[in-house]
Amino acid sequence: MPAANTPDDISFERPLRLASIALSGGFILLFLYVALHRLHYPFELDRMESSMMTSIWRLAHDLPLYGKPSMEWVSFLYAPFYFYCSAFAARFMGLSYAAPRLVSILATFGSFAVIYRLVHRETGRADAAFLSAGLFASFYGNVYGWYDIARVDMLSIFFLLLAIYCTRHYHPLVAAVVWLFAFQTKQTMLPIAILAFLTGWQQPRRMLTGLIATSVLVLGSVYALNHVSHGWYSYYAFGTVSHIRFLPRMAVLYIPVDLLEPCGIAIALILIAALVQRPRKASPAIWFYGVLTFVITAATGYVRAHEGANVNALIPVYAWISILFGLAIHRLLRWADQTLPADKARHAPALLWLLVFIQLFSHVYQPGRFIPSSDALAYRKDLLHALATTPGDVWVVNHSFDGILAGKPIHPEMDALDVVLGRASSTKAEPAPMQNPKDTAAQDLLDDYRNERFTAIILDRPAESYAPEWAFNGAEFTAHYPLRAIAIGSDQPNVIDQPMLVYFPCSALHTPEIVRSLSTGFIDSSGCP
Repeated sequence: MPAANTPDDISFERPLRLASIALSGGFILLFLYVALHRLHYPFELDRMESSMMTSIWRLAHDLPLYGKPSMEWVSFLYAPFYFYCSAFAARFMGLSYAAPRLVSILATFGSFAVIYRLVHRETGRADAAFLSAGLFASFYGNVYGWYDIARVDMLSIFFLLLAIYCTRHYHPLVAAVVWLFAFQTKQTMLPIAILAFLTGWQQPRRMLTGLIATSVLVLGSVYALNHVSHGWYSYYAFGTVSHIRFLPRMAVLYIPVDLLEPCGIAIALILIAALVQRPRKASPAIWFYGVLTFVITAATGYVRAHEGANVNALIPVYAWISILFGLAIHRLLRWADQTLPADKARHAPALLWLLVFIQLFSHVYQPGRFIPSSDALAYRKDLLHALATTPGDVWVVNHSFDGILAGKPIHPEMDALDVVLGRASSTKAEPAPMQNPKDTAAQDLLDDYRNERFTAIILDRPAESYAPEWAFNGAEFTAHYPLRAIAIGSDQPNVIDQPMLVYFPCSALHTPEIVRSLSTGFIDSSGCP
């Protein structure tokens, strides 16, 4: 009769490994569940979605994406490819948020696939590759549901990962084309492209082919876009980013809060894997992954430490950590099998899988918190109805597409306009007339205030918190829009970035029905006689 298993004979390696794989698959399915439930939500999930939709709306109506800044339109500092992809999707899905969200969803699944393929090709292990994709999917909660919203980030991540894969495993001309798409989705990808090719210094011909081809394609695309936009493409894509402030506090918090807190175990495993088997300095793979690790980590931290940066800035480094995570799992398992004594080699994989499971489990999130409630939907419908029934021109400062849906004239999003206004005047004072002929949007805004063009101006936060300060707190604004009221629904729970304040000219005192439609009553009318 065989002896019963003793505790030393029992291995938890297999159940822990299967549990980790199941959890990875669960995160991918959970993302799909949330994304499908949010796909057709008719209003923005994130404030910036509105401005993305306005950009797509312009392309759908054959209007230029880049042009002279005005109170009709100011482009964002993004490259154009995401907008063109979304406008193409809108031909089949209709001009709604669903089209750009679908682009982001497909790009996210494309990113899962590229991560899986890259790790699998490097290691030959399907489990390590799947766990890498699962870890990236698990960051959905950490980045507050950014993977499926109508913004450029996920398409740029997909092209970044695909370009890295092609640089490593395909002809440099193929990689150069993919890097072009990455650049024209988000122009900050260019430095990564250059350094990715430079890691191949041991193969000079391949390196130079990639660098030259990428340079020609990028410069050619910039020239073409400047030609069709009369130079405005470069004005937005390269001329506005220098006016975004650096925030030292965010730079200090980047490593402990943004990296170690959510993925400390993964980073520890990556470091241990690098130490237990010292990499060969001459190895092309070590140069490739070592340089890109430094570049992506540093570049992400640099972007994160600038004003206006949000958790979306962290997605590239989370994707890269996910890749290194899978490579580390393979390296540690191989090290345990080849190096450790038999008794220790039997238990080391179980410990590794336990740590992998804990890392993944720490990212479990409640999907319901990312799906808009019925109350939120009702509130947005009421707000849209109030806008549509208000006569005259209403400037919804942070929700430009809501204004379009309500039938109002198109106006720039403040998140784009503020950079242009900052170029016209870097002080608290209003700009001098025609200080810069290119920055006439500031004068257009002041003229609109003087002429009291707007029936109402709706803000998401206190006027003094906007930059530049004079935009909603300067002499012209306070002289012509002195009536301040609380926006309807400003106390609505579970709705982010909703309108908070409404400003009216004194003439609104003679049309109380307009005031009642957009607000719950005045909180300051002292500026009117």
